[in-house]
Amino acid sequence: MEFYEYDITEAVEEYEGKELTEIFHNHKIKTNEMGSFLNIYWQQKLSFGSNLASTKKKLLKNLKAVQNIGVKTENYLKKRGINNLLDLIYHCGYQRNAMEVINQIKEKNFQLLEKNYYIKDIDLLFCFRLEDLLFLDIESTGVYGSSVFLIGLGYFKEGVFKVKQYLARTLEDELAIFERFKDFLKKFKCFITYNGKTFDIPVIADRFLYYFEENPLISEDDNPYEVSNTLYHHIDLYHNCRRLWKDRFDDYRLLTIEKQLLQIHRDNDIPGAFMGFFYKRYVEKPKKYAGLIRKCIMHNYDDVRNLPFILDKLLETLS
Repeated sequence: MEFYEYDITEAVEEYEGKELTEIFHNHKIKTNEMGSFLNIYWQQKLSFGSNLASTKKKLLKNLKAVQNIGVKTENYLKKRGINNLLDLIYHCGYQRNAMEVINQIKEKNFQLLEKNYYIKDIDLLFCFRLEDLLFLDIESTGVYGSSVFLIGLGYFKEGVFKVKQYLARTLEDELAIFERFKDFLKKFKCFITYNGKTFDIPVIADRFLYYFEENPLISEDDNPYEVSNTLYHHIDLYHNCRRLWKDRFDDYRLLTIEKQLLQIHRDNDIPGAFMGFFYKRYVEKPKKYAGLIRKCIMHNYDDVRNLPFILDKLLETLS
């Protein structure tokens, strides 16, 4: 795909000569020992209708979560009136294994539960409060191993959905945004992404290693070159959409899900493949190409803002 296939004239001309601080009044210049970056912040009252605790009821009905129970055995047991894990307490063959899973559920031990092959990542939402969830999307200059110039972070606080965007105005600012991101992560327990297990989280882990020679997403016992995240639960909406709504949509790109599931249509949005190119142009001539980086910022904001809507729809369908 050639970059000139996308007409950038209007975006460039509208904001040419302007600083980002003039374009985004909802900003702060943040400084830490590693440098400075632009923090753009948003908030809106967002109605999240689903109850995270409802996933517990669904999990309790999943007999396959117990060791040595597969699809056939589960069907056999349910025909005999054993409909949930609590019923298995009275079954001499599965009592011990059932109690092990039940205790993990009571303790909300998502680290152990997520290792269970028959438990999906979204089934463990009952382990968290809405405020524990971090909705996440990054923008980079290229493929894996490239620089991250924008981190979009969404979270709920007192019923309000807030979005923070950390922008590296130059490539040197990337270190500063990761220094800030490292501290901000400590407030949360679960990532919500769209295809983040394949891209966002591995890239973030790689950049942490590059700058700090350690990865705050894993424990001290983990090998940082084998795993990218073990401390935070991670719900990847992309895989859940593909599994739950198989063959329902034209494809499972985020923009397609927004359009066909949520009826959200982005106006004049840019293709994700252009993000790195736009950023490089902005770094070369920031006043000339302020309109291009604005496009990147708004694209990232929409990505993060729409994640709760998709999660809500998934939970509504599963309940």
